[in-house]
Amino acid sequence: MSPIIQALFLAGLLVCSTFAQEPKRRFPPDIVPPEVMQWRDPLRISPEHYKLESDNEHVRVLRLALKGDEGVPMHDDRDSLFVCLTECHLRLSSPDGRIQDVHLEAGKTQWVFGGPRSEKNLSTKPLDMLLIEMKPNGN
Repeated sequence: MSPIIQALFLAGLLVCSTFAQEPKRRFPPDIVPPEVMQWRDPLRISPEHYKLESDNEHVRVLRLALKGDEGVPMHDDRDSLFVCLTECHLRLSSPDGRIQDVHLEAGKTQWVFGGPRSEKNLSTKPLDMLLIEMKPNGN
């Protein structure tokens, strides 16, 4: 091997070892508070309304129970299948002002895409439903 190729090879090894030893940088940068990037789990945000029914590597099943005219504060939801155990009149509100009303008879289902939202029971009767959440990449 020629001296020039050896010198280039050694310089390449030096550069690679320098970057390999550099500590990994956290994302997001430190200027963004960690709580801003944290997933707002409905079980943590509203444990008086949400209960964990089942959890495995593919899905998580939550039970949502709301009294008449009761609501849940803003949280993050995954894509879910809503299964109404009682008649459901539920308003989903996103931070950007979008509103989706869900009106289902007992035993009926509806697919709802995930995202940040709050929920409010539009009925004066109690609401009881299951949310079957799809876990991303089996997590």
